[in-house]
Amino acid sequence: MLARDLMTLSPLCVHVGTPVSGIIRAMLDRNISAVMVTADDGALIGLVSEGDLIRRKGSGHQKRLDRWLDLLAEGEPLNLEFLHSLQLGEMRAASVMTTPVITLDEQTDLADIADVLLRHSIKRVPITRNGRLVGIVSRRDILYALMNQESGANLIDKGGS
Repeated sequence: MLARDLMTLSPLCVHVGTPVSGIIRAMLDRNISAVMVTADDGALIGLVSEGDLIRRKGSGHQKRLDRWLDLLAEGEPLNLEFLHSLQLGEMRAASVMTTPVITLDEQTDLADIADVLLRHSIKRVPITRNGRLVGIVSRRDILYALMNQESGANLIDKGGS
């Protein structure tokens, strides 16, 4: 089985300047765990995953910001929506994305895809055709492929990746 046979087509792409709040909303609305980040010319330049967003929240910079906000509030609890808007208002995809992105060609076989995911400790890999993004293969896609092979079924609805 090749990447083209099991990939999720047309993964969600956001522009490098997309606000993080918009990325989070899109991920939640579509029940997906990552988005691809593209430059002005449409070239794939990064990926933002749930892990990237969670790591950003726990960063030293964020801890200092939280401490300063606590001091400014003089012990009074601040509205969580207000804190959320401060945290996300100026951040863009470029500031949280993982780059460079490991990609594979649509002709890559299942075993090689699984090997890349395991070797690099990643959960998904963008799939390209002639250098252009055409899909994404996630660990879940591989599980569906394995289940299809076991059951002899031709297609199982994958839903979101």
